[in-house]
Parts: sequence; C-alpha cells; structure tokens
Amino acid sequence: MNQNLLFRWLGPLLFGWLAGCAVPPPIDDPIQDTNFQGPPLAVVRAQPDAFLQMPVRWGGAIARVDNRREGTELEIVEQPLDRRGWPVADDDSAGRFLAQIPGFLDPAIYAVGRSITVVGLLTGATPGQVGDYRTAFPVVAVDHHRLWPERRTPEVIYVPDPYWYGPAYPWGYRRRFW
Repeated sequence: MNQNLLFRWLGPLLFGWLAGCAVPPPIDDPIQDTNFQGPPLAVVRAQPDAFLQMPVRWGGAIARVDNRREGTELEIVEQPLDRRGWPVADDDSAGRFLAQIPGFLDPAIYAVGRSITVVGLLTGATPGQVGDYRTAFPVVAVDHHRLWPERRTPEVIYVPDPYWYGPAYPWGYRRRFW
C-alpha cells in the first residue's frame, strides 16, 4: 500500500479520535452549580437578619420590573429550582423577593411572567405590599442572572393509522386470506 495514501487517511482519523477523547474544562456557571449551598427563601423570610451577606440562588417568575438610576429592581415570585437552576412551574411558592441588578433591563424582554434565576448576596429585607397584604421582601444584590427562554407546549401532530384506510375502511381492519 502506498505510504502517502496511508497517512492521508489514517492521519485525520487518528486526530479525530484523539480530539474526541479530550475532556473539556468544567464550566464555571453559578446558575447551574448543582453543589450550591444556600439558605432557602422560606428560612430567610423567617429570620432575614440571620442570613445577611450570605450567597443565595433563587429563581421564579417575574412579577414586576422597576428601572431606577442605580439599576433595575425585579420583584420575583419564588419557584423551586431544578438541578440545572431552571425554575419549575409550581403552585408551591415560599413568597416573593427583590433582585437588584446593576444596569438597565428592558421591561419588554424581562416581561412579567418570564422565568429567571439569580445568584447573589442577601443584603436584607425591605417592606413591601402585595395587594392589601403587607410583607417584607428579602433583597438580593445580584452577581449573576439568567433569563430563561419561554417554555412552549410541544406541537402534537396526529398521524393516521396506516391500516385504517384500506378496503375495510371505516372499520379499521382488513380481511386476511390465508
């Protein structure tokens, strides 16, 4: 066999095999950190001063967007997070919290109802109101946040049974002759 032909085919094959064995470096993403240890919102709401300056990772649905000079404040209805940090649409919520994000966030993009996950330090609690109910919202100074894409229901396409249409239509079966 021609040696030049051997290297022409074996070289890319060997390089592809070696490149496939390479392990990519771990991604440093605090949103998707499965080992994140932080207090849950229900515990913080009971004793907000006990957890000051502690890191938290919370998420949920945006209830209000308020742009100010010093940054954007999001009011978020808490929802439990899955292992990837994505808020799980659930009727069980520990309440609401405020996320203070530096810079401007467009309310058309960060719209009410969108899912978001934030990671940051707990800076205290501020009094707030939901309807006529007065409450205290824990405040998070956000370091990282992720606005999740809208979840759409999958489109279901019904395919007719291939044996339904035939000589025995509309009964859906055919006579078999042996």
